[in-house]
Amino acid sequence: MSTTRATVAVTGLGVCGPGGVGVPALWEALTTGKAHHPPLTDFDTAGATLGAAGHVPGHTGGDGVWRALDLAETAVREALDDVDREQVALVLGTTDPGVVPPRPGHFTGDLAGACAERTGLGGEALTIANASASGAAAIAVARDLVALGEAPTAVVGGADAVTDMAFLGLNSLRTLGPEGCRPFSTERRGIGVSEGAAVLRLEPYDEAAPDAVTPLAVLAGCGLTNATGHLAAPGADGIELAVRLALADAGLAPEDIDFVNTHGPGTRRGDTAEIEALRAVFGTRLSSIPVNSVKGVLWHLQGGAGAVEAMACVLSLTHGAVTPTWGAEPVDPICADLDLVLEDGPRRLPGLRTALSVSCGLGGMNTALIFRRP
Repeated sequence: MSTTRATVAVTGLGVCGPGGVGVPALWEALTTGKAHHPPLTDFDTAGATLGAAGHVPGHTGGDGVWRALDLAETAVREALDDVDREQVALVLGTTDPGVVPPRPGHFTGDLAGACAERTGLGGEALTIANASASGAAAIAVARDLVALGEAPTAVVGGADAVTDMAFLGLNSLRTLGPEGCRPFSTERRGIGVSEGAAVLRLEPYDEAAPDAVTPLAVLAGCGLTNATGHLAAPGADGIELAVRLALADAGLAPEDIDFVNTHGPGTRRGDTAEIEALRAVFGTRLSSIPVNSVKGVLWHLQGGAGAVEAMACVLSLTHGAVTPTWGAEPVDPICADLDLVLEDGPRRLPGLRTALSVSCGLGGMNTALIFRRP
């Protein structure tokens, strides 16, 4: 294994979720606040706090783990484009690491292995299960594979379907909110669950090479911790350390960050812990940094959440704009001094160069990813 680390860039994207199928549909959803959250009909939600979920409009396919596989395949095919697939690695995060049920003529195995077979990928296939942080943790793993020369190209992200076990389990934990996700709002009462898949294509990038293709963004730093004092709620200390590790990995200081995309689930303990952690890292400067959460429009994509939020950072860098935190008003007084981007559309920021994305999961998994413009 090589000990020399290459710079790793994002060279392709693929996504499907409540905003629709494809990257343009995702950007439109983030900028307009419109997504697909129909009533649930696949299982009985009587007695649940919420009776709806985010679904991919017009996307047909299986259910349960087969649906997650169908969604992952859709996203991976978009991200691959015309890339030679022989040595492409696939790393997928999901909340359900179980075995894909047998079907005649099909691979029986984990989500990434099954998706790699469907899409013709010949590299290593890894499935990462770290609850809601799975997609972001997968990105950190894939970054290392590419940086160390273990894979010339990696497709990485997360995918999940809405299942009765996950939905009703979250309801039993009193995690669901009657209006879905309302990040940082005084009226937030929990999350809304969504299905979807989001993946990034990662490749080594030699910035000095005269013939280097300009990538969408550079994945500059990753930080991961497993630390909390509560099984179902993140801890500020663990989030803070993940952000500091990502900054150190990227060789950046807090003052170098131009924009923060938060985990922002719309739970009282989760939002509070995250803001406390960001205050510890950025101090008084936090009030001058645009901060958002995409969960107000997409709701919570479970194992795909960290990946679609990383993608939102890449899109903000490429568009030179930050999208609103839909559903945040009225804003909780604890966030009153923060710039939560409450406009009716994207805020144009031509000088936007760096973005931090934070993702957290049940059990104390915290991730921080830093992207920069090439």
